[in-house]
Amino acid sequence: MDIEIRQLEHRYMPGSPYERLALKEISLQIADGTFLALIGHTGSGKSTLIQHLNGLLKPTSGSIMMGEDEWAAGDKKRDMKSLRKKVGIVFQYPEHQLFEETVEKDIMFGPMNFGTPESEAKERAKEMIQLVGLPADVKDKSPFDLSGGQMRRVAIAGVLAMKPDVLILDEPTAGLDPSGRNEIMELFAKLHHDRKLTTILVTHSMEDAAKYADEIVVMHNGAVFMQGIPPDIFKQEDKLKEASLDVPETVKFLHKWHAVSGVRHELSQFTAEALAAVLASEWKEGRR
Repeated sequence: MDIEIRQLEHRYMPGSPYERLALKEISLQIADGTFLALIGHTGSGKSTLIQHLNGLLKPTSGSIMMGEDEWAAGDKKRDMKSLRKKVGIVFQYPEHQLFEETVEKDIMFGPMNFGTPESEAKERAKEMIQLVGLPADVKDKSPFDLSGGQMRRVAIAGVLAMKPDVLILDEPTAGLDPSGRNEIMELFAKLHHDRKLTTILVTHSMEDAAKYADEIVVMHNGAVFMQGIPPDIFKQEDKLKEASLDVPETVKFLHKWHAVSGVRHELSQFTAEALAAVLASEWKEGRR
């Protein structure tokens, strides 16, 4: 699903002594099937922006187009139910939103709330349990008897069961150990590829942005500060520092390598594997 954001502005508590401008004239185009990383320091406007994409927040001014669906500031009577069916959000610590007595019922809740028949919702729950890597017999267990990592997978399954066209991930690996973090991100990467989703990842991790994103948007003080493909963004280290951000560890390593060896390398991918391949090639050529 294509997304177009036009001159979006959001003010918290307008007209009160606590009024605050959180988003300033945001204009973005996100093509269908893109994996976009939205990065920025705390308070930069990332979470405020994504909450507009399924109607949790409404624009103070400007408009948003989600596929054929458009809404603008002042659309007070607009029904957001059809939009929320298309846009799934996995929030930080999504396991805190679990509430049903069994895993199956928790995953079924979203689809049934949007009118899916119970029999179909049961089939979706079964499919999603397998998709997120949980054992089949977990469906009859209480979600609160599971481990933290399993609870998070149940919560993710509940979002996926609604079969969204757009998947928004708001710091989805918060609080996980490195192994769990990697497993969850690989799950999202596979879902993005297999289901051809439009995926928006809100993250503080430059490594995740570098590894998974086709495109990066840097937010700073409520505005779009930078936008582009990862190689172009990470070349601008000084500009990233203006936004209180840093480059990935692979880029830092290459800078140090250049200072020591005098050899400059450019990466098209910013994973440890890509870096190792470049250095191995250099070693074979005898430049060490």
